Amino acid sequence: MLAKVSNSIYSCIRGASGSLSSHCVFNQLRNISKMANLKEVVSTLEKMAPLSLAESWDNVGLLIEPDVKKSIECVFLTNDLTEDVLEEAQNAKANLIISYHPPLFKPFKRIILKNWKDRITSRCLSQGIAVYSPHTSWDAVKEGLTDWLISCFDGSVTVLQPHSENPEFSHIVTVVSDTCEDSPLIVVNAFMELYPQFKLNNDLKILSTGHTQLKLLCNSNILSLFNEMTKYHYMSAFVQKNEMIPETDVGTGRLCHFREGLTIRNVIQRVKCHLKVNNLMVALARGSTLESTINSAATVAGSGASVLNGVNADLYLTGEMSHHEILDAVHNNVTVILANHSNTERGYLKVFADNLSQKIPQLRVCISNVDRDPLLFV
Repeated sequence: MLAKVSNSIYSCIRGASGSLSSHCVFNQLRNISKMANLKEVVSTLEKMAPLSLAESWDNVGLLIEPDVKKSIECVFLTNDLTEDVLEEAQNAKANLIISYHPPLFKPFKRIILKNWKDRITSRCLSQGIAVYSPHTSWDAVKEGLTDWLISCFDGSVTVLQPHSENPEFSHIVTVVSDTCEDSPLIVVNAFMELYPQFKLNNDLKILSTGHTQLKLLCNSNILSLFNEMTKYHYMSAFVQKNEMIPETDVGTGRLCHFREGLTIRNVIQRVKCHLKVNNLMVALARGSTLESTINSAATVAGSGASVLNGVNADLYLTGEMSHHEILDAVHNNVTVILANHSNTERGYLKVFADNLSQKIPQLRVCISNVDRDPLLFV
């Protein structure tokens, strides 16, 4: 990389006539200084879809970090990182692959070339290609993959399972003085001086104060301080758990109530157009026909039965469901549309590519042409 840059600068210095060109040198150096490094790109990716939004079982974030340090010039997007996709990414001179599905999920005990995922890992490391996976963080984030999936319908959209964010502090404590002599605030400050390992605004945050009452937020590691404090002072401490905060615009799955009713036939055409597929699998609700009108749809990308089960909607749109899950749905008056797992996800790559290019304009962002759902309709 450095040799290529040096040769480029040298050629530019001499120019076509062999004379020095300081303007060209300045432009070359300016372009080099604008190149993004892996840390900067990963930081941007995490801001666009915080990893805290991912499901607890998921494996997201930077999965492969080569020891070879390179500037990130080309980012390659794919739904699944297969060997064919990796070869395509290498031909595109990619420095970073963003694979929606994590190629590394189960722990490795060895990396040998007999297994295809091992070969991918080995080749990425040897070629200096980093791999990042967003997976369910993309599903949950506002204006992310699931919002894109439901956007083929016009209506009011809500989150099926809102994400709940852990509060900054785990407990709420109310300290009450049993007399009018001791101020709780003064006593707490005195104990903080005795225990310098506890820091204000780090382990403890004061919400409100009064002459006989103090309300504060704290973490569990400091609760013992209040036990000690109430032993030696005429005070009482009332502790309660600080509940998780629901975020109503992010989370798993989406439900759309249509502005106007649509026939199932019309819905099928909308979904085909949106996903850019020629075929879908459809299970009609009991007693329904293609001309039946529906007024709502619930969707989860990929495999959505566990989330969609029991949701009050006229239609379930997802990638795959089991035979018995489909039977349960149609007997509960729900029509099911299945597009194959990754067909409900892949179309979002173009949307994300445009967003990433706006965030880091100096990147060359490519989307795989060989990535496709392994199942075909024949």
